[in-house]
Amino acid sequence: MKLRIITVPVLAGIMALTATGQNVNRLEKGQTPPDGVVIYSLPQTSVHLTVEAVCETFTPGPYSGYAKKYLGIDVPQEASTTYTLSNVRMTPYLEADRSCSYIVNLDGLLGEASPASFFEFSSQGLLLLSDENKGSGNSWRFPSIAPGTEVLSSEATANLTSTETTLYRTVRNDQGGYDRVAVRQSQVVEKSPEKKAQEAAAMILSLRENRINIITGNTDATFSGDALRAAVEEIGRLENEYMALFTGTTVSSVQEMSFEVVPQAGKEEELVIAFRISDTHGLLPQDNISGRPIVMEISPEDAEDFYSEQVIGEVEARKPRAKHEAALRGNIFYRIPAICTVRIIDGQDLILKSRIPVYQKGEDLTFPVHVLVK
Repeated sequence: MKLRIITVPVLAGIMALTATGQNVNRLEKGQTPPDGVVIYSLPQTSVHLTVEAVCETFTPGPYSGYAKKYLGIDVPQEASTTYTLSNVRMTPYLEADRSCSYIVNLDGLLGEASPASFFEFSSQGLLLLSDENKGSGNSWRFPSIAPGTEVLSSEATANLTSTETTLYRTVRNDQGGYDRVAVRQSQVVEKSPEKKAQEAAAMILSLRENRINIITGNTDATFSGDALRAAVEEIGRLENEYMALFTGTTVSSVQEMSFEVVPQAGKEEELVIAFRISDTHGLLPQDNISGRPIVMEISPEDAEDFYSEQVIGEVEARKPRAKHEAALRGNIFYRIPAICTVRIIDGQDLILKSRIPVYQKGEDLTFPVHVLVK
């Protein structure tokens, strides 16, 4: 089964805003915001996975136990169901990070312009400063069984046969003695499975012999052109039907499911179970331990390798105070995404690798809103 790997890119857009005199405060959890203010959230990235698995259901033939005896082939004797990962599509979506919401007081706007003219919001309530992606609805499809799952059992031979049994009865003779007389009795009985398997195997061998005779011209009738092709194809179709009585049938269907992964904030590398797959139950959610885990590895590209650990520590320590001072100045907070390498791994096998922007692993900066854009 060829594994198709598809990565869906997300489009980006840019907007500008202009305002003066805003006061910015962080909206804490459970806090009731006052009237007359604008509330926006910083963006975060969620990863949407659409996964397909092929289900192959094998049903042994009714004469599989006699395949070795009459045809000389080894065939599976037990029914089985297996799932194989066939297709993975990954799409990063942008959504509001409700843990990072801010209150903006719009008092002191210049002119008579409406406060709404200074902002552009998405339907999720976040301020669009760098990227925009509306996303799409999730789709959840249950396994669909392909048509033609009926077990093949057509035969050209009859299911009944005639048997003769010899019975004996005692008859008194003329001398006063008794003679044992044979009486033949005929009756119709059902054929045994082995007998039917023997006849089916004989039919297969006969079809093969007839096909060779037609191809080589060793027949009373002459076949050529379309007639020859049609005769050979029909013999092949009949042979496949009879062979299925010994080798069994395999039916394929496709299972499709969707999964969501929201990366955690922070610059460290992250390993998370994206979903699970079982050889007998197919695609499973992350918390179902009956399947083996399919792991998503999210590795931010480190842009600060040239800084020393001491410099990085000093910058991180100054960030809370810098954010507080920026809020007092009325600056708008926005977020720059970190470019991350995302890998989806099944055990030791790499299924997918791509680079996507992840906002919650990036930097929170401020925008000086006192600058007017003409």
